[in-house]
Formats: sequence, structure tokens, C-alpha cells
Amino acid sequence: MSVRLSCIARGCRVEALGQILEAAGARALALEEVAGGPAFYDEGLAAEPRYWPRTRIAAFFASEAQARFAEEVVAGEVEAPCREWVADEGWEALTSRDWQAFSITDGLWIYPNDEEAPAGRLALHLDPGLAFGTGTHPTTRLCLKWLYETRQADPQRDLDMLDFGCGSGILAIAALRLGARRAAGIDIDPLALMAAADNARRNGVSARLHLAAALAPADGPYDLVVANILAGPLIAQAAALERATAAGGRLALSGILPDQVPAVVQAFPGFTLAPREDEGWVLLQGARS
Repeated sequence: MSVRLSCIARGCRVEALGQILEAAGARALALEEVAGGPAFYDEGLAAEPRYWPRTRIAAFFASEAQARFAEEVVAGEVEAPCREWVADEGWEALTSRDWQAFSITDGLWIYPNDEEAPAGRLALHLDPGLAFGTGTHPTTRLCLKWLYETRQADPQRDLDMLDFGCGSGILAIAALRLGARRAAGIDIDPLALMAAADNARRNGVSARLHLAAALAPADGPYDLVVANILAGPLIAQAAALERATAAGGRLALSGILPDQVPAVVQAFPGFTLAPREDEGWVLLQGARS
């Protein structure tokens, strides 16, 4: 038997809440739409779809105490929390049936937290219960491929990296696993920062990752700056991103639709930017002039 904690979350909080529930001991997570309506995008510092306007999260725990603790942790963020004992049969299939290890490139893989990668394979371990922030979305894939290629082009150089709008922390963690010296992750969502810290611990890079809600004046400059956020926030934060990029540093901007490219390019006159596209999403990448 397991204890199922069910609760309802607003769309923009689903990913962070799910990762906090997992950090509190959830063995599995399942999501379902509460009401009709299309998926939408959070206009904060995160660029990927946050499922539906209201999402029911079911988290499965081994004990009543774990479930009660998790409920207390997320109490102020969710609606209608409910705990009940359920049979174990089938709960694993709810979250794992569509989740398998996959490659971003030949040299970089994403694995579920509970699955070991073969010896010699560079893998990031992330929560399979949620699609956001695990590399499955085109905006994240574009950034991960760019990080891998950038590192391969100059493998000996010590690099500092900034992940602006870090969400689950996947990009900062990837940069560190690829050999960056240090990384910083910035996000306005405190639950996202908690999730990023947990993911960093799982991937053994906590000591080299600094997480914060905002850039401090003394931060940087950084050799690599990645911002996987929407076009509007990218334009609004252009000055901060430019200040954060070292002379000769490289910048990657993702979460952009094709018709938004000219406006984003115009907001970054100090960079020579070139586009890459994946499933209708664009990443602009280039060096500081």
C-alpha cells in the first residue's frame, strides 16, 4: 500500500511543486487536467509550458508520515489537498511508462533519478514525473546541445556559466557536468530554486552551483550565459544579460518563436547572434562583439 497525496496547483507552479514533493519523499507523481483550456506559458523567468491552467498532482508516498510532511511543505501553494491509502498496483506505470533515458547528443544523456547510466556515459539525472525541465522540451534541448558543442570546441578552458531563469537547474547542472568551473542559477521562483538545489545534489555538483533569486551587482561576468525564457522577458532583461556576459563571452537565448527573432536580436546590439530551430522554437546564439 502507498499513501496518495492529491492536490491542485496553478499551471505556473506545477513543475516546482512536483519536484518539491519528490524531494519530500514521493516515489512517483501523476498529473491530470482539472479544467478545460490549453496549456499556457508563464511570463516569468521560465519559458516552457506549465501544463494546464489548473493541474491535479498525485504524489505517492511509502508512509502516512511522509505524505503528511509533504502536505505541510506545499500547503500554502496548493488547493484541496487530500491523503488516502491506495494499492501499489499500477502507480509506477502512471509516471514511468513514457520516461526512458534519452540522448541530447551522442555524448550527453538524460536519465531518470532511479536509473544508473552505463559506465563512461555522461548523464544528467532528473525527475521523470514531470516533463518540464528534463530536456524533453525543444527550448531546453536547444540549450543543452549548444552547451555541449560549446564545451567540445574548447574543452580545456575553465569557464564560469550563468543560467538565467534556471527552473529545475538542468542547464547549470549540464554545464558543470561538462566541465565548467562554476555556475550560477537565477530564478524568481523560490520553489524552483529548491528543486534546482535538490537536482544539483543528485548530480554531485552542489559545491560548484550558486543559486539566487536575482543577480547581485558583484556577480559575474560569465564566460557562458544561457537564458531559456520567453521573448518578452529576454528583451526586458537584455541589459542585465549583457552586463553579465564577459568580454568575448558567449550568449544563448532560447524560448523564442520565429516571428519574435528580429525584436530579440534588436534588443542585443552588442552580440552577433545566429538562429537555430527545433520544432518551431528558436535559440539565438553568438559571441559578445
